Amino acid sequence: MVLDQSNLASEYVEDILAWIKIKETKVAKLQLLSPQLDSRRQLVDWSCEVADKLNLTTQTVHLAVKLLDHFMDGHDIEDPQLFLVCLGCLQLAAKMHEKETNIPRGCKIVALLPKPLSLSSFLSLEFVMLNFFQWDICMPTSCYLTELLLPLSIHLNDWQHGRPIANFRTAKEELHVAVKEMLDIGLQEESMMLVVPSLMASSILQASRLVCGMFPGWTDQLESMTGYTRDQLEQITDSLVSLHKLHGEEVLCPVDEGYHSNISVGCSPEK
Repeated sequence: MVLDQSNLASEYVEDILAWIKIKETKVAKLQLLSPQLDSRRQLVDWSCEVADKLNLTTQTVHLAVKLLDHFMDGHDIEDPQLFLVCLGCLQLAAKMHEKETNIPRGCKIVALLPKPLSLSSFLSLEFVMLNFFQWDICMPTSCYLTELLLPLSIHLNDWQHGRPIANFRTAKEELHVAVKEMLDIGLQEESMMLVVPSLMASSILQASRLVCGMFPGWTDQLESMTGYTRDQLEQITDSLVSLHKLHGEEVLCPVDEGYHSNISVGCSPEK
């Protein structure tokens, strides 16, 4: 018997989303006052390159960037130390999302720094960061929620380009590629930093469906599951679609190449 994956997912997704929305209200709001804000895109790109070398997952990178945003928001960090902070965020995020065998060793991480650093100094930074976050680094990310909702984001009865989907596998692959691109945009853009993860994830899925020509752009099931209406998603969705179009035929700055994505083209990200 073939089980309907969307039905299986819906049994627990709603409860997880409810918990995450509560968690979102408890995360300190970014003030965007960091003197290093202008360097953020460079730091994100560098973090992704390092994550690629360490074979870290998408979720690890997104949590690392969220930790970086909050840590920079609360500190005035000298430029030479910014890369060290990026590595500290990656290490903490890896301990949350990676299998134990894939958590990078400290000596391997410090070897990736532009300038040499002792392992003890890196470990000291890790404790400083944990104290700053009061040892609570379980922050919701748009990537986690997007992957959670992805199995519910396309159905056999959807339409594409004004007609019923002819090849479901091809349509699914196209949607997954679009989702990966939207996640990259959301990770890079400073304008998206203040958007709460549940709203961002929902907007990413709606924007992805729209650029793939799927109808409806936002299904009743997704609206019921997330609690977000089309109108509530409109502003962020329009921004994502515009940024996606802005790149046009240019190659989207591929931050996804800087880490291992959990979103497998043509199949569910769940293993």
